[in-house]
Amino acid sequence: MTEARPDPGVLVPYDLVTPGFEAVYTGGTSLDVVDALGPYTALFADEDGHVARRWSLWGFDRTTENTWDDEIRVINAMQAGLGPLDYGVREIRVQIGSLVGCDNGVPVTIDELLTAIGTGKLPSSAFHAGCWMSRSTRTTQPRQTEALRAIETVLRGYLDGQPQVAFLAQYPYARGFVERAYDWLGPREGLSEVQRLMLERMLLPFEYFAGHNPVPEDVLHTCFDEGGPGKALDARIAALAGIPKIVPNYRREYRERLDAIADPQKRVLYTVSCHVADCIAELSDCHHAMLRRIERWIHGIGTLTWDIPTRQPNAESTRLGRLFFGYALGLDAWLREIPMQFLLLDLGHADLGFDPRNEILRVYACLGDPAPVKRWLAACLWYKVVLEPPASLYRWGQRHKDLLAQAGAAGVSIRTWMDQQLASTQAVDA
Repeated sequence: MTEARPDPGVLVPYDLVTPGFEAVYTGGTSLDVVDALGPYTALFADEDGHVARRWSLWGFDRTTENTWDDEIRVINAMQAGLGPLDYGVREIRVQIGSLVGCDNGVPVTIDELLTAIGTGKLPSSAFHAGCWMSRSTRTTQPRQTEALRAIETVLRGYLDGQPQVAFLAQYPYARGFVERAYDWLGPREGLSEVQRLMLERMLLPFEYFAGHNPVPEDVLHTCFDEGGPGKALDARIAALAGIPKIVPNYRREYRERLDAIADPQKRVLYTVSCHVADCIAELSDCHHAMLRRIERWIHGIGTLTWDIPTRQPNAESTRLGRLFFGYALGLDAWLREIPMQFLLLDLGHADLGFDPRNEILRVYACLGDPAPVKRWLAACLWYKVVLEPPASLYRWGQRHKDLLAQAGAAGVSIRTWMDQQLASTQAVDA
């Protein structure tokens, strides 16, 4: 009898993977296919010829073993020491692996993971935790598409000369946004040709953001391909404004070209144009600051200034840094089996500039008593919020440098447990 083909998405038997990796069946039986997710994944076949896709549980920048740091090796060694893992535990580990710190679901997704680790079971309808090989689809952002369609409608209506009052009536819940947008942009007849083109450019990714075309690859072509509408608009804007070639702001040449611009007004035009051209880092509608960035585009185009005086600067970075620190500190202390009560008492005498009590309470309440599997999963989550690129405490540019420095000055560390493990490993190797 021929063995039934495993359903797509089913995890392979545990003996077919090694610590730090996971794999699911694709439903196929041929390796002579191009994997759309390569080079981040690898296809292989089991002994019955069923094809599976393997990927690293350590994120975008840690896809192969030669990119793993010592902390990852410590945590993988914990996994190896556990023996065979059951299916439910592996699903939790996959969900931790899919978490990305810049996702707009943080901290909801972290709290769900803490509960899953504590109970040993991931909910059947788990939240989409991030954009790295995610298997869960439940949204943390209800009505986001509706909101983005409203934003698009308002902006297109403005370009068509429709009055503000029409949208105040149509979207009473968006009064603040409508009033700000019309105030920043000013009268339609006062908009320059460059500003009009910039607005048209910023609306291109709304084909995907507002749900008109659910296929991101199609819209990426529209926004980024040579000869496409996005590049054509960029070229027209650059020519009319007398600025260098427009590139997404995350590219190295953006900073080089910006530094070479002497005229202050052209510097602003180039800054805004290049931020618009990144399309929220290539259609990342899951980005935590997506809506704030869109508002900044509108403000920049309308006022030809970059900073919004009515909005607190770096609010999102501050929020996420403090969240990550609180979770990391709680996980570090829990892994060291320090009673929460004494941790909180000690923190009452440390000046961190904020209170991480809420995150610490969630860590301890959700995780409960330590156990080997829970300790390993908690260590995986600790790595996520502390060290994993692109968005964690230590691997997010200089965003959290001051926070970490203030914590260090107060004698508070989020990596005491890990440093102990590394020291122990080095002592054994010696």
